[in-house]
Amino acid sequence: MKTTDELLKVLKSSKNIEQFIQENFDDVNDATFPQYLNKYLADCGMTKSAVIDKSNIQKNYCYQIFDGSKKPSRNKVLALCIAMELPVIDTNRLLKLSDHSTLYPRIKRDSIIQFAIEQKCNLIDTNILLHDMNEDIID
Repeated sequence: MKTTDELLKVLKSSKNIEQFIQENFDDVNDATFPQYLNKYLADCGMTKSAVIDKSNIQKNYCYQIFDGSKKPSRNKVLALCIAMELPVIDTNRLLKLSDHSTLYPRIKRDSIIQFAIEQKCNLIDTNILLHDMNEDIID
């Protein structure tokens, strides 16, 4: 995945917009939150039921998130990303697509969450870190 700056550089040097979009499909397509969520699910090689167990999200509600009939809270998106062990860049992409703010290192809670993701902590360990630092857990 290209950074925004890299993508902009390629776009500026492109002569044909259709070719640019085709060659950079993963970086510029209009996929929805559920589409990306399911793509990441396939990429991580986990089943929905395994992600549901690791995310501690109610089963029926989580299936509705995956099919797009429910819009998840920021905490639910974070729980899913941590359950799927997604890196920060993919977590932030899913946060953006779900109309939530990305992890911002100047916010203490976000820094703790980002640290936990980088350390590959599971949801329980992430919540322990948050609790120990007097921050709201991911519920």
